[in-house]
Amino acid sequence: MKNSAVIAIALSFLLMASCQEQINPEAEKRAIIEVINTETQAYMDFDFEKVISFYVQDSLNFRLTTGADDHVFLEGWDEVEAFFRDELIDSNPNTPENTHITVAKDNYRIRVYQESAYVICNETWTYTMPDNEIEIKSLQVRFMEKVEGEWKIAFLSFVGTSGYEEENVLEELGVDYNSVS
Repeated sequence: MKNSAVIAIALSFLLMASCQEQINPEAEKRAIIEVINTETQAYMDFDFEKVISFYVQDSLNFRLTTGADDHVFLEGWDEVEAFFRDELIDSNPNTPENTHITVAKDNYRIRVYQESAYVICNETWTYTMPDNEIEIKSLQVRFMEKVEGEWKIAFLSFVGTSGYEEENVLEELGVDYNSVS
């Protein structure tokens, strides 16, 4: 009798485990990278509505930015949204017209769970001017959540790993170092 009960319980657990939706980690990683790259491009295009569409819009959304010139901690969607509104709508882009900006991300490290993901990547912003080129490197850490089948950013941390010596050069050129996302 005891063996039958143990077998029944074990079979129940196996049945429940097999009913859970299985994820394809590689496909999810590709989707996450696509969201991150598209969000960055929207930021570079000053597309406020598109940028905010990639974020979990609740009180648990956080942003932490630290670099050569400043440290910013935003808690909750109201503060994160206000940051993007200021960066993309209220303050006009102040990069000189003859500056070309490119952004590259690489060295992704992604851990995918059923409905969330932990993401780390390296990022390089390159400012190319007729007579100068400046690279700003950072490490990004993101926590992503799947909301209605779509990956969204719940936490973003930007840690500047270079630029401490370039900050003054950018300032002289009229480029706001804080606008790097």
